[in-house]
Amino acid sequence: MDYRNGYKDTIKARERIRDYVYDTPLIRLDYISELLGTSVYTKLENMQRTNSFKIRGVINKIRKLSDEELKRGLVTASSGNHGKAVATCAKMLGIPAKVVVSETSTDLKRQMIRDLGAEVIVSTVEKRFDLAREIADKEGMIFIHPSDDLDVSEGQGTLAVEILNKMDHLKLIVPVGGGGLISGIALYTKGVTRWSKVIGVEPENFQRYTKSLKEGRPTNIKKGETIADGLMSITPSANAFEVIRDLVDDLVTCQDKFIKKALDLLYNKEKLIVEPSAAIGLGAILEGKIKYDNRDKLVLIITAGNVDGSTIENIINS
Repeated sequence: MDYRNGYKDTIKARERIRDYVYDTPLIRLDYISELLGTSVYTKLENMQRTNSFKIRGVINKIRKLSDEELKRGLVTASSGNHGKAVATCAKMLGIPAKVVVSETSTDLKRQMIRDLGAEVIVSTVEKRFDLAREIADKEGMIFIHPSDDLDVSEGQGTLAVEILNKMDHLKLIVPVGGGGLISGIALYTKGVTRWSKVIGVEPENFQRYTKSLKEGRPTNIKKGETIADGLMSITPSANAFEVIRDLVDDLVTCQDKFIKKALDLLYNKEKLIVEPSAAIGLGAILEGKIKYDNRDKLVLIITAGNVDGSTIENIINS
């Protein structure tokens, strides 16, 4: 894959979507910085429209579709946040949408999608994408993949534009599910700076890219268990695999018990409402998987906040 102009496409995407998304805050986490003895920042995509970074990629994709294509409606497969983004855009455009969610998705996320007027269809983690593609083929709807779509990844990478416009010499720590976010971030980051690193974190029981890198090709995994419900994809994206292989500096895993510790710190000490999936980057630091010194600037990508406080408390206390 030719990466030389990837960053230019991300800049164009930023212009394409800028009127539809927020430039979310980039803040220093004082308590956690003091605890770890280094500077820890966070990009708060839990404060994005739809409370997730996913809207960036969906808007970028939709802005490239023709009016005729949009009239056919949208369909996707999702663990929740991407589905909410698709449903939000469909509602804005006044077109139908169908979202195939996995049985592991939370009731809260399913209801948010229904409240936006989209039809929710429950399937399994393993079969949800096949079912969404079948619907697209039979009903003529436009299928928007959450990660294996270069237009979507391009949109997700726009959050890196916002970060690197403010600061450099960073370690960007990115939760990895389908791979669309980290591939978009890496394409932009590695195109504009030599001084920042991109580090991905997968749940210990969902090592789809860790395994794929060892195998030298995209390799499916068996479904495991994790509290990070937004990172439960078992199928690596072919496009994301190439970018992760070629441009991501490091890829590590994190155990659930450290995700839980991170969630506790973010919720009780920094007063942030974030999903377990969004806490995995801090979890990996607490687990000792990411090395740093007191001169580093660590940036945690807080991907989403579609969770309520009682659920967070139940997870922390379980």
